[in-house]
Amino acid sequence: MGTKLHADEKGGILGINHIAIVAENFEKSVSYYRDTLGFPLAIEYKDDKGNPAFSYFQVSKSTFIELVPATANRPAGLEHFGLETSGTESLLDHLRDLGLDINGPRISTLTGIHIGTTKDMDGVNIEFIGTVPGSVHRKAIDDWDLK
Repeated sequence: MGTKLHADEKGGILGINHIAIVAENFEKSVSYYRDTLGFPLAIEYKDDKGNPAFSYFQVSKSTFIELVPATANRPAGLEHFGLETSGTESLLDHLRDLGLDINGPRISTLTGIHIGTTKDMDGVNIEFIGTVPGSVHRKAIDDWDLK
């Protein structure tokens, strides 16, 4: 039987924060999530040439869909899902103690979130993120009630 990581424990999992989708046609996908489904654009980054790097659409206060453009090295489809934590570093330490292969923690230079990664038994990529004060994710979550 595994260890349950409840939200009220230090380093626990609070819930699903985002699902990352690599889009074959990025602009068409942006239009679908923004215009058809009505999810507001919450976070957007462009590369140094002004091309889209990724965009987050806010489904609910703390749940997002992340869109990333497909490339030759990044085929279209589901890329990963992100779990929000109440303490990323301590959670990652705990998961390492359980024998999981964990990358991180690190602080994203773009978004300011605390992040670590692993794969499940089927090779699905999982991110563990802390939406710490000052991160763009925390700002979008905190601003949700103002929309």
